[in-house]
Amino acid sequence: MSVENMNEAVNEVSTPDTQTQVEPMAQSEPVAETTPERMYSKAEVIDLMKRRVNRSHNSFFKRYGVKDLQELDAKFNSGKQLQDDYLGLQNRNAELVREVAFLKNNINPDKYDDVITYFKGKGLEFSEQELINQIMNHPEWLKSMPTPQPQTATIKTLGSEAHVVNSKPNEKELASKLLGVKL
Repeated sequence: MSVENMNEAVNEVSTPDTQTQVEPMAQSEPVAETTPERMYSKAEVIDLMKRRVNRSHNSFFKRYGVKDLQELDAKFNSGKQLQDDYLGLQNRNAELVREVAFLKNNINPDKYDDVITYFKGKGLEFSEQELINQIMNHPEWLKSMPTPQPQTATIKTLGSEAHVVNSKPNEKELASKLLGVKL
């Protein structure tokens, strides 16, 4: 039997269940010698892990410009505080913009809450232009304008008499005129 016939016979006999394959004898290669893997002691492994963790932490701290976790926490908390302050300023700015719009458009101060509730209820974004649009449908929001009272005109006489304030002289003036003396 030749080598090729033996290989075919071996291939026919081997099944996937056995998962063993026989190498043909003529083509076998010399087995290379394997070197044993280096074994580390428990202390060496712990030391390697500590160095790796420290290197990782140091690169993380360097990335965010801090020395340690306490400084990182302090920066995080100050960032959170700045964010809260910023949100507070945004809310205050929105309130002031709303108040200016109310004043410019003659909204009754007693109706401020009604207007704000209306906008929230309708899901409308508050803006001065939207307020002007909504005033058309809600004139009750406006301050009531006092109706001007008609003014009566006073009649002035024209001519020389208009300059005379007092047409009847008083007694002192009459006496001084008659006597020619100033009293």
